[in-house]
Amino acid sequence: MSKMSIKNVVKVMNFHSLLRVDSAKKQAEKYKMMEEEVTYMIDYIVNNRNFTLDKKILKPDPKKPILNIYIGSDYGFCSNYNSQINNLLIGDLDSEKILVGKKLRKNQNHTIFQCTKEEFSENMNLVEEVIEKSIKGRSHREINIIYNHYYNAGDIRLEKKAIYPVTLTEKGSHQHIDDFVVETDINTLLRDLVIAYIGYIIRICVINSNAAENVLRQNTTSESLKKIDEREEESLRIYRKEKKAKEFRKVIENFAKLHAK
Repeated sequence: MSKMSIKNVVKVMNFHSLLRVDSAKKQAEKYKMMEEEVTYMIDYIVNNRNFTLDKKILKPDPKKPILNIYIGSDYGFCSNYNSQINNLLIGDLDSEKILVGKKLRKNQNHTIFQCTKEEFSENMNLVEEVIEKSIKGRSHREINIIYNHYYNAGDIRLEKKAIYPVTLTEKGSHQHIDDFVVETDINTLLRDLVIAYIGYIIRICVINSNAAENVLRQNTTSESLKKIDEREEESLRIYRKEKKAKEFRKVIENFAKLHAK
């Protein structure tokens, strides 16, 4: 591949990364709104004086293992995005795991399944099934998601976010007193809402990690373009210097021939 072709490819990658950051931010805002609505519904049930709840369904079994969800990337050119996550993954020998991203190292210790980010987007139901079984069966004492969090273009941090058990803030004097008919078991409804809430949290984290990935890729490709330009300028400078030296030698040779006559 020629230097010009490489430069054009890097330019395209840089441009696409910029577009994806904006798209990821918009998606995150959409799911954040959904998360807030589900949170309100959970609060409405938990803090309603007219409901008798079995809150044990939301409490994990402390004897069960931890489930960690690792979010990496499918492609390179994004600095140390994957290396930091892989460093944590290597040392995580005891927890059960879901690995998202082709660049994550396969860890055979208690890995439930591994998929690419593209497969994750198309088959979020695979993760939702694991979460649903976990919550209903109380098969994990804790669920965490490990990913790179995008705060802004200059602030991207590796984070471990606890998403289960869900912390429900008691409202104290602010309690709901509305009474209404529930056509299903209220405890089942509450558990299903918690499962949906965790699903939205996972989506938000994955989308946020996409923004972080593409910011890092944009930074890397921008730096690569800068280095390519510097090399091109250096090559042009050397070419001009050699051309000038060649022309000067030709002048000297012609001058010598002229005086030799």
